[in-house]
Amino acid sequence: MCCWCPGYVAHELRQNHPKQQLGKFVEGLFGIHTSLRSSAFCVPFLRQTLAYGPGGSIDKPLAATGKLVLPKLDLSLLHHLNDPFHRYDLSTRTFTHEERGEMKDSARNTYRPALQPAWLKHDRQVLRFYAYFQEAVHENPKESFRIRGCNILFYLEDGTMMVSEPKIENSGMTQGTFVKRHRIPRPSSLGGGVYGFEDLRVGKSIAIYSRLFRLIGADAYTRDFYEANSPRNEFRLQELPMDTFRAADLPDPEDLVSARRAVLQEAKEYNEIAVGGCCRNEKLQQYLENDRKVLRFHTFWDESGKYGSRKYYTLHYYLADDTVEMLENLPRNSGCAPYPTFWRRSPLRKNPYISATPGMLEPAALIYKPEDMPTTADFGAIKADEREEMHTPYAICVGALSVPQQLWFEDLICGQTIDVMGRQIVLYDCDDFTRDFYRGLMPKPPRRDVQKLLVDADKVLRFEGVLADDVEENENRKFVIAICLGDDSVGVWELKQRNSGHSEGKFASKSRKKNPATGTWFRPADFFIGASLLINSSPFRLTGADEKALCYMEEHPDQFPVADVNAAVQKTRAISGWLQEQSGIVGGPVLRTMETEGGVPLNEHEILTLSRGFGRHVLRVSDAAVDASKLLEALG
Repeated sequence: MCCWCPGYVAHELRQNHPKQQLGKFVEGLFGIHTSLRSSAFCVPFLRQTLAYGPGGSIDKPLAATGKLVLPKLDLSLLHHLNDPFHRYDLSTRTFTHEERGEMKDSARNTYRPALQPAWLKHDRQVLRFYAYFQEAVHENPKESFRIRGCNILFYLEDGTMMVSEPKIENSGMTQGTFVKRHRIPRPSSLGGGVYGFEDLRVGKSIAIYSRLFRLIGADAYTRDFYEANSPRNEFRLQELPMDTFRAADLPDPEDLVSARRAVLQEAKEYNEIAVGGCCRNEKLQQYLENDRKVLRFHTFWDESGKYGSRKYYTLHYYLADDTVEMLENLPRNSGCAPYPTFWRRSPLRKNPYISATPGMLEPAALIYKPEDMPTTADFGAIKADEREEMHTPYAICVGALSVPQQLWFEDLICGQTIDVMGRQIVLYDCDDFTRDFYRGLMPKPPRRDVQKLLVDADKVLRFEGVLADDVEENENRKFVIAICLGDDSVGVWELKQRNSGHSEGKFASKSRKKNPATGTWFRPADFFIGASLLINSSPFRLTGADEKALCYMEEHPDQFPVADVNAAVQKTRAISGWLQEQSGIVGGPVLRTMETEGGVPLNEHEILTLSRGFGRHVLRVSDAAVDASKLLEALG
């Protein structure tokens, strides 16, 4: 017997219990006596729940005391097994070994317990809140604090939170993940522990590592989650406060810009006079140009009193100083006092104001004019697109600025009424001089938006169109209709078609054209697939567009509502029940037919927008197709 360790005993076949061999080995190694019942050296046995019963293997459940509970036998099954020919019963099909394995794997993958754990019930469910915190700014004369917006994410599966700040280009600050994902401890003043979803409320503040975050909003899923689990929680959305840094990037109000321009113009005039220049007097220029020129209108007023009658007046408008005079035309034996002056010569205000005490501030006077002629401050408040629509018959000088007169706000027009101290005076006729005066107002060309022309000079939207005049010879003719975004000019070119009898090339020259349907110039928003346009007295219907035009329209949904995928999705809410019955791809024409039956029709471009967002990325409506499952997921 070779001995390599004290106490070594050769293996005996009669004593082959593993616990006995382990005890003898420990006793020989350490020189101590061990007991098989000792918990320190006894190898515990794992309780097994595998058992066999009638029908095959079964699972023996453990009782609360830890003992095994024997399964109850089914006597009906025993009677069936008592028959020796039960193995030859072919009334039911026997599953193969592979089928049993597939059934076992399927049950394992699809099993959902009645009381699901949080990691299974709330898998990939995240609550998102919009918040901000106030950061102090030191040694900066322009600002003392700064408001920084961030997103707070709460993961329902494990109760962890993460705070991130959206990155702003060229902000000069380190942005991104502000607090990494983990369970954030709650302050001891609030009871300690960690934050839960019930601690997050819109309109309240939470403290995260000694920094206070104010919750001002949440996304749609978070609002629905709280409505289902905490109906008492009211979401009162708030706006992000304004700080000095953000306010500096906002454009100044129009009234402030107009007042600033007026002050600069006044300072410019003062400097010109100080160096020996002449003083420009717009009133003097107006007097010299319009002296002894008077417009005469014939008017009447229907008195609505108990003994009311129709009274006639003659209105004189003096172009030299913009004053108005009204004389009453009294018939014979009218019974009225012979005082013909109804309105003494003075400016006629649109906003009459009576000062209760002398010296009080009065609002700016708005007086009646043949054309509403703005001042320098008024011209500064006019938007660029409104300036293009202004027809300027002639210009008056206000200081050193030539201000156009607006013909789209005529005050004195035959057939309309004016207000004279609460009386509605109707203008029904005028003399020959007044007619000639209005005929002589020749409009000047509108001003061009140079900034828009420079920015959008190379941007062109091209559409494919066909003639919609129901002429058989024009069915196969195809055209390219383009609108330039720089100056809103429209051009039409015909494509070459074999045996069409028409030559290819220019159909309508590139220029600004008016839309007969609206009476205004064509704008980019008027062009979309399915639109009917009348260009040079020829009706066109747009049937397609190129990729660049569709992408530009989708990038600017505020200018092109038909390319707004969110608005198009909301229109399909009326047929959400029909969409749930569909599976796979739904054709665009079928979707439009169902939508029309639902009461909210979709045009062809909106169908194409849905197809590009939730189906095929195509250029024509005939090839459009929408995935019903993706569309339902977007509807929520």
